Amino acid sequence: MHRTSSLVARGLAALVLALLCLTSAAAAAKKIDGPPKPDRLEFGVLPAINYDSDLGFGFGAIASVARFAPGYRPYKWRLELLLQATVKRAANRGAEFPFHDDYLNMDFPGLAGGRLRLTARVGFRKFANTGYYGFGNDSKAQPPDPELDPARRFHKFDHIYPLLQANARVQLWDRSTPEARRRIEALVGVNATYNIVRPYEHSKLAQDIAALDDGTQDAQTLGNLLRGTDPHMLLVFNLGLLFDTRDHEYTPTRGTFTELSVRSSPGVQQDLRYAALTLSSAWYKSLVGEWLSFAARGAVDAILGDAPFYELTRFGALMPRDGPGGGWSLRGVPRQRYSGKLKIIHNLELRSLFWRFAIRKQRFVVGAVAFVDAARVWADLHRTELGGESIDGGTFKVGTGGGLRVRWGETFLVRFDGAYSPTEGTPGFYVDVGHVF
Repeated sequence: MHRTSSLVARGLAALVLALLCLTSAAAAAKKIDGPPKPDRLEFGVLPAINYDSDLGFGFGAIASVARFAPGYRPYKWRLELLLQATVKRAANRGAEFPFHDDYLNMDFPGLAGGRLRLTARVGFRKFANTGYYGFGNDSKAQPPDPELDPARRFHKFDHIYPLLQANARVQLWDRSTPEARRRIEALVGVNATYNIVRPYEHSKLAQDIAALDDGTQDAQTLGNLLRGTDPHMLLVFNLGLLFDTRDHEYTPTRGTFTELSVRSSPGVQQDLRYAALTLSSAWYKSLVGEWLSFAARGAVDAILGDAPFYELTRFGALMPRDGPGGGWSLRGVPRQRYSGKLKIIHNLELRSLFWRFAIRKQRFVVGAVAFVDAARVWADLHRTELGGESIDGGTFKVGTGGGLRVRWGETFLVRFDGAYSPTEGTPGFYVDVGHVF
């Protein structure tokens, strides 16, 4: 109860601070007079101050610059640089730095006369409290033994990985208008990472790795899921189709965006050969202009073969996300809480953009969101048992809540979300960049 009230207090404090900043800005704001110039350079530099109830308080810097020009949508090019770490209170050890994330994102949508869009990311991540709770929809969150695990890392491990991602989106069909897109694109890409997995002593992951040598049926079943625990390189190729009819890429109120993709690894090391299929579709409907709109997303992700175990808590090829669990999929449920080769994720949001203003030449929009998230996983594509019982019992996990949105210019959106999961009994609070979908 104390943890819940503490998170709620922090969430309210962050929302109050954001509102105070906006109110102060309003004093210096002026009324927006006409649309922005079509030929302009739009930039933003902010402290990368955020909060995630799974990762702690984030600090660093984020900068973006976008070039707009006539004939290019949503822009001619855009760069985004992030240098960030998070700090969190650790049991019996003072402060810890669970997450370190540095990257440079590059986006060039206007190549080959607008028919080719290239995106790339170069980055480095150190995720010291990556979640591991076992597999299946019925996995249990076990309380740690304070004598063996005083740091309360029973469901955590350390994951370090430099990464290089590149995707090409090739226009196959385009009937776009100035008001909205109508476009089908082919997706071709590659993701390369080098992964170092370091289990903590007496943790759930360390116990399960040790159990692989038992020679029992359970050990064989677990071994089919728990792969990729030694250092290894992972090379994943992406192929898919994208259908886009949104009126705005960053804050849509009308249209759809659908991804049908396959990602596959040839097994560069440790025979990690697998293929994964994702079908994700988001729909946006304006109810009262931009003042009130409805947004919904449904995603199904299925993995066939011998994927590394940490991939069983992720989905998607175009924008790989953690889920189910965490601020990008199932808010209110801990990140990487549920792991399986088959996942279903649903998100419903009621959105509003209600306040536009400008400070000098910088334009801002403020809005709010109410949401419900739901998800379910299956450990494998067939019935999976441990100890003679299925590990895929139970039903959908649910998270619900609301939040604030602040858009700076056309491409930089900050979200504040507070959530609670009635199925898990856990809260969550998130301050991040970009809509969940």
